[in-house]
Amino acid sequence: MRRFGTVVVLLAVAGGLVAGAVNVGVVAAAPGDGVVRAILFYSPTCGHCHEVMTNVLPPLRDRYGDALTVAEVDTTTPAGGALFQAMLVRYAPDVRGVPTLIVGDQLMVGAVEIPEQFPGHIDAYLAEGGVAWPELPGVEAAIGAEAMAGAVDPEPSPPQSFWETVRDRYTRDLAGNILSTVVLLGLVATIVAVAVPRAWQTRVSARFGSAAVYVLIVVGLVAAGYLAYIETTGSEAVCGPVGDCNAVQQSEYALILGFLPMAVLGVLGYLGILSAYVTGQAAQEPLAAYARAAAFAMAAFGLLFSTYLTFLEPFVIGATCAWCLTSAVCMALLTLLVTGPGWQALGSLERE
Repeated sequence: MRRFGTVVVLLAVAGGLVAGAVNVGVVAAAPGDGVVRAILFYSPTCGHCHEVMTNVLPPLRDRYGDALTVAEVDTTTPAGGALFQAMLVRYAPDVRGVPTLIVGDQLMVGAVEIPEQFPGHIDAYLAEGGVAWPELPGVEAAIGAEAMAGAVDPEPSPPQSFWETVRDRYTRDLAGNILSTVVLLGLVATIVAVAVPRAWQTRVSARFGSAAVYVLIVVGLVAAGYLAYIETTGSEAVCGPVGDCNAVQQSEYALILGFLPMAVLGVLGYLGILSAYVTGQAAQEPLAAYARAAAFAMAAFGLLFSTYLTFLEPFVIGATCAWCLTSAVCMALLTLLVTGPGWQALGSLERE
């Protein structure tokens, strides 16, 4: 009986030690000072980031006052980029886009998810007594020692030189940006190839025929249509092994005039080329000539615009979208196939 009592006492002591260890862990996660601490990762070129920073966070700061501290970390700076990578490795290896907000062990991505979920997480952590900064290597260097200690806004990072900025952007998604650079060179070569009428352009069109044109339009429509869905719904895109298409789609360059998704314009462009190409094949002259000239003009414009967007990916945005590159390659090949008939149609219309 005495042995049984001794065992019970030992188990009780062990249980108390375990409970104490658990409580220590809880205190580390929730310091009990009534402050919820969160980190928002953003990029200066990200339109969705600015949406969160200007329209989502200010009302929450007004509502919770000193009980909420959100440190905004620029992922284009060395310290910010290092902290972002450390966060991804620890919490979400598959997430690479911004805006990304982390509070406690909760991760939110995008301008839809953050405003929907963040207020609920704030209330939950406040009920627990607050939550400390995420335990990540480099967090103090990224947000500042004063912000770590006293809930003050971190000092802005010193400005980088132009070439330092370009280098940091390019190396952020090195494999994807190398791929986009190769595609960019191909697009530029295509522009040179179609800029002046040549005899080989007509031979290329005749050799590959209408079937190739239709296949390229369908593939381009699929790529542009998928991106249009992502941009209009705020969903997270499936990017594949190379590139960071979510970062591209969440940048300010994903919208025209601040409201029209770029991919929607791409869908309209492919549909316009398809309509003009079919008319050029089926209609009588001179309507057919006008249609062939229109198909060439729209494809050439799409090629120029795709070249501009492809340039932005590695050198301005710092991320590459494989879906965008697919659409750009389709537009380049499509332009090559309609160039010969297009120049001929323009020549015949000019003679008339």
